[in-house]
Amino acid sequence: MRSHDDVEHTVEEAVEAVTKSAMTRRTLLRRAAGVGLAGAGMALLAACGGGSESPSTPSGGSGGGATATSSTSGDTPAATEPASEGEAKRGGKITVALNSDLTTMDPHKSTAAVDRQVYQLIYDKLVDIDEQLNVIPYLAKKWEIADDGKQYTFTLVEGVTFHDGEPFNAEAVKVNFERMLNPDNALPRRSEVAQVTQVDAPDDTTVVLTLSQPYSPLLATLSDRAGMIISPKAIKELGDDLARNPVGTGAFTFVEWVKDDHLTVRRNENYWQEGLPYLDEVTYKPVIDATVRLTSLRTNEVQMIDQISAKDVEATKNDPSLVYSEIPGLAFQYISLNVSRPPFDKKELRQAVAWCIDRDAIINAIFFGLGTPAQTPIPPSSWAYDESVQVYKQDYDKARELLEAAGMPDGFEFTMLVTNSPDAIQLAEAYRAQLAQVGIVAKLELLEFGTLLDRNDAGDFEAVSLQWSGRPDPDGNIYNYFITDGGLNRGGYSNPEVDDLLNQTRAVSDPDERKRLYSEVCRLIAEDAPMIFIRFPAEIKVWQPAIKGFVHIPDGMMRLNTVWLEQ
Repeated sequence: MRSHDDVEHTVEEAVEAVTKSAMTRRTLLRRAAGVGLAGAGMALLAACGGGSESPSTPSGGSGGGATATSSTSGDTPAATEPASEGEAKRGGKITVALNSDLTTMDPHKSTAAVDRQVYQLIYDKLVDIDEQLNVIPYLAKKWEIADDGKQYTFTLVEGVTFHDGEPFNAEAVKVNFERMLNPDNALPRRSEVAQVTQVDAPDDTTVVLTLSQPYSPLLATLSDRAGMIISPKAIKELGDDLARNPVGTGAFTFVEWVKDDHLTVRRNENYWQEGLPYLDEVTYKPVIDATVRLTSLRTNEVQMIDQISAKDVEATKNDPSLVYSEIPGLAFQYISLNVSRPPFDKKELRQAVAWCIDRDAIINAIFFGLGTPAQTPIPPSSWAYDESVQVYKQDYDKARELLEAAGMPDGFEFTMLVTNSPDAIQLAEAYRAQLAQVGIVAKLELLEFGTLLDRNDAGDFEAVSLQWSGRPDPDGNIYNYFITDGGLNRGGYSNPEVDDLLNQTRAVSDPDERKRLYSEVCRLIAEDAPMIFIRFPAEIKVWQPAIKGFVHIPDGMMRLNTVWLEQ
C-alpha cells in the first residue's frame, strides 16, 4: 500500500498527462491506470445530492425520461421491476456502503446528498418520482392545481401513523411546512418552498397550499426533502436532538447511529403500504475509499454500493458475480468560487480559472471517458438543456490575458477546500496542474466531508470542489445556487438580471418558454463565472445478485422499500 506521499507524487505524474493535449487518449488512460487513478469525484456528494440522461418530451417541467442499462455480466440486460425477478420473499438483512457518513437525520436541515440515501427509508414524502422523472403520488394520493397556478390542494392517504404512534394527517403536513418557512429557523428547505404563503388544513385529509405566485417546480421539489414529513411530536419535543433521532412514517424505523461506523434501520411493522417492506433490517456503513467499497462488495461484507471508481467500471460491468446498473443522472461536478472576497471578487480571475480547465482531458484521463463535459448546471438529460451554451474550452492565452487585465500577470494564489477522499484529491490535483500553467497556485485544504460542508455552508472558503446530486426539475440545479441570497448561494453571487430571469422560470409553466429563459440565465452565469462547471457524471449502482426488486431512479437515491433478498 502506498503512503500518502507516494500517492501524491504519482498522482501529480499522471495529472501531467491532463495538461498535455498532444498526448493520445490511450497514453492518458495508460498512465492514469498505472497509478490507480480512481473515478475522481464519483465519491463527492453534493453540498446538498447523478450525469447524462436521455431527453424526453417536456411535460410542464417535470423532468425528462431515462433508460437503464442493468446486467449481471455487462451484456445481458436485467429487468428492474420487482415482479420480473420472481416472487418477493420477506426477511433478511443487508448492508449498504455509502461514500461518506451522514451529517444529520433532520431532512429540513440537511445539505448533503448522502443524508438523502437513508431518508428514503425513514421518511415518506408527499410525492415521489418514477424512472422517467414523472411525479407520482405518495403520502398525497392526488392533487389539484388552480388555473392561476397559485393554489395546490392535496388529498392525503388515510390510516398512516408516524413511528412514534402519532397520526399522520393534514395538520402534521401544516406543521412541517410552517417549520420550513419560519425565518427564525433558518432552514435550507425554506428557499425551496418560499412561494408558499399560507398552509391550510380544512380537514384531516386535505392540505391547501397558497402561493404568492405560480411555481412550476413545486411538485418536483416535494419529491425530495421539502416533501418529507417529520412527526410534529418529534419536532416539538426533540428540538435539535431530532438530528440524531429521526421520526417519520417510512418503511423502516431508526435503530442507532454510531458516527463514522454504521447506521441501522429496522422494518416498520405498521407500515401503511401493505406487504412492504420485505427486508428485516438495513445497515449503512460509510466507506470513503472507492476501492475499499468495491472490494467489500465483492467479498460480501456489504451487499450494495452507491458509487464506484471510473477505473473499475469496465471490470465491474463484466463481473458475473455482481449486478451493475448505469443510467443517466442529474448531477454536476463543479468548483464554487467565493465572489464576496479576494481573489474571486474580480470576475477576470474567475474567468481565468474557467479558461484553464480542460474538461475533456480530465474526463478521459481521470474518469476513463465516463461522463460528459459541463458548461452549465443543467445536464443533457434535462428537457431544459441547451447544447449551444458552450463557453469555455482550455485556452491558456485567454487566461493570461485576463490575468493581465486584472493586474496579476504572474498569477495568484488561492485555497481550495477538498474532501479528504482519494478520488477528490486526485481530481483537485488535476485542477492544480492545469492552473499552474498560467501561474495560478491552488493550495489544497483537505477536510472531512461534514467539515467541508460546514465551511461551505458558512461561506468560509475561497474555492470549494463539490458535486451536486441533481434534481428532477432544472430549477433544483440552478435557482438556489445563483439567485441573490439563495439557500445554496454560499459564495455571495448576485446579478439582478439573473435574479429576474430565474424568477420568470418559476412563474411560467410552458416548457419551451422555460427552456429559453434557462438558456439566457446560463449564458449570464457563464459570463460571470461564480462557478466552474466540470462534468455531468453517470449514475451508477452495483449490488450482489441476491438483492432483488431494486428500481434505479435517475436522482441516485436508493429506494429499498421494494427490495427483497433471495435466500
